Amino acid sequence: MAWGRKKPTLHRPDDLAQAWRRGLRAAVSEDWPSAETWLERIVEADSADLDAYHALARLYRRQGAVGRAIRMHQNLLLQADLSKNDRIDGLFELARDFEAGGFSDRAAATYEEFLDLRPRHAEAIERIIPLLSDQREFTRALALIKRLRRLDVEAAERLETELLLDRARCALNEGDHDTARKALKRLLRRHKTCAKAWAMLGELETERGKTAKALDAWKRAATSDAEVARELYSKIQAGFAAKGKPADFDAYVRDILTARPTDAFALVALARALASRGETHAAIEELSRAIELGSDSAPTSDSIALHAERGRQLLATQQDAEALKAYGELIDALNRPSAEEETLV
Repeated sequence: MAWGRKKPTLHRPDDLAQAWRRGLRAAVSEDWPSAETWLERIVEADSADLDAYHALARLYRRQGAVGRAIRMHQNLLLQADLSKNDRIDGLFELARDFEAGGFSDRAAATYEEFLDLRPRHAEAIERIIPLLSDQREFTRALALIKRLRRLDVEAAERLETELLLDRARCALNEGDHDTARKALKRLLRRHKTCAKAWAMLGELETERGKTAKALDAWKRAATSDAEVARELYSKIQAGFAAKGKPADFDAYVRDILTARPTDAFALVALARALASRGETHAAIEELSRAIELGSDSAPTSDSIALHAERGRQLLATQQDAEALKAYGELIDALNRPSAEEETLV
């Protein structure tokens, strides 16, 4: 295994030990070319040293030379005298190679072969589930999540959420609303505060013409997650308006602000709702109060949004001088060091 380069052969046990030490030292220093060189020499001197064999293949994989890693592990698995445990370990490493190289089908098939031999291997189960999801093998993936839950509850919960959301999205894209709804309902029975699921369910209810159910789903999504809420406030406001209760939107957003007082986008949504009913001065007061609360802090995307919205509202009421002042403050905020920069200083 010369890989096109001629190197001195390691003959004595002391030479091998020294090569291991130098390879380890290079790896600790993240000197990957040197680590590769020493591991190659060890493997050339003793191809039966599977620790060195796997370490070298992993190093190739880490450096992006996935083809080399695949060839090494395939050659290893062709050895007739390989023990059962070594063959199983080689299968797992080969599956990792295929996964790293983007060969999803081959990676999934190799993980399946490995799991036939090691059915309780949590990492392999965790790795194969997203691959099966990509292949739309949702039934098989859900069965494996059930197995994983007995080994790692946290990982199983996370993967189940991602899988059922993927299943719902795929069904929606294919126009299969029944399957999408079943996936979301299954997810929400176990994870009642999954904002993305509630948001998607709201879209489904809208397409069915069930505006009240859609509004309820979007409200639950926004209450559960501030990031998801950013995209939903306008829909929620429209839902309240469709019910003939636009002022109820204010009360809903104020409830959110009681729980999340620094939620800038809830404040922006409230200000826009007030302004839409002609209560622009009240809107500006809400924004100004929020800006004042965070005036001593480094700028964030939220605080910038508040400054920009206040300027917008001031322009809408023809308070040009105040608007210019507001945008000047926005520029000052942008010029202040960010929270990350302050930490570095």
